[in-house]
Amino acid sequence: MRLVLLPGLNGSSALFTPLLETLAGTDCWPLSLPEQGPQDYPSLADALFEQLGTTPFVLLGESFSGPLAYQLALRRPTGLRGVIFAASFLSRPNPALALLAHLPMPQALATQPWLLRALCLGKTADEHILQQVQREIRRLDQRLLHARMATLASLQAPTQAVDLPCLHLWPQHDRLVADSAAKRLAQTCGDIRQFRLDGPHFILQTQPKLCARAIAEFMQAIVAS
Repeated sequence: MRLVLLPGLNGSSALFTPLLETLAGTDCWPLSLPEQGPQDYPSLADALFEQLGTTPFVLLGESFSGPLAYQLALRRPTGLRGVIFAASFLSRPNPALALLAHLPMPQALATQPWLLRALCLGKTADEHILQQVQREIRRLDQRLLHARMATLASLQAPTQAVDLPCLHLWPQHDRLVADSAAKRLAQTCGDIRQFRLDGPHFILQTQPKLCARAIAEFMQAIVAS
C-alpha cells in the first residue's frame, strides 16, 4: 500500500523529511503543489488527479492540503483506500484569515524563531526543524502565499461526506487551526479515527515517530479489512 503525501502551505515536500525518515520501508510518494495557475482547491485537484495513479494508496493531506485531499477523495481515484488529515480542517481554520490574507507578510518577521516556535513548532522543536521551516518560508513567492491564504479565507464547510476510512492526526496545542474547525472535520467523515497528539501545528515534523506509528497502524488496518 502506497502513502501519497500532500504538503502544507509551503507546497513542497521538504518538510516531510522527518516523517519520511521514520517511515523508511513504507512506499511513500510525496507530491508538490503546482506553483502556477489558480490555487483554489478544485483547480489544485484538477492538476494533481492524474498523478495519483492506480496503485492502491492512502492519501495524506497536511494542514492546507486537508481540503485538497477531501476534494480528491470525492473524485474517487481508482486506487484510493483511505484519507489521513494531519493538523488539518475542512472549513475555514481560523477567523483571523479574512484579515491576514490581505496583509503584507515580511519574511523578516515570518521567519523569527520566537514567532515560529510560538505559532507552529512549540518551544522544544529541534533547531534543524526550525531552520527547515525558515528556508521554506524564504523560498515561497509572496504572491503564491497570498493566493493560498485567500483560498483558506474563503473556505466553506463541505456538504458531501467522505465514505472511506479516515484518520485525523490532531495536535492538541495547535495555534493556527481553531479547535472548533478541527472538531468539525469529523462531521464529514463517516468512518474516522481521531488521534490526539501532544504537540503543535507542525506535528509531523515535531512528533514524527508517533505520527508514523499511527499512520502505519491505519494503513495496516485497511489492508487487513
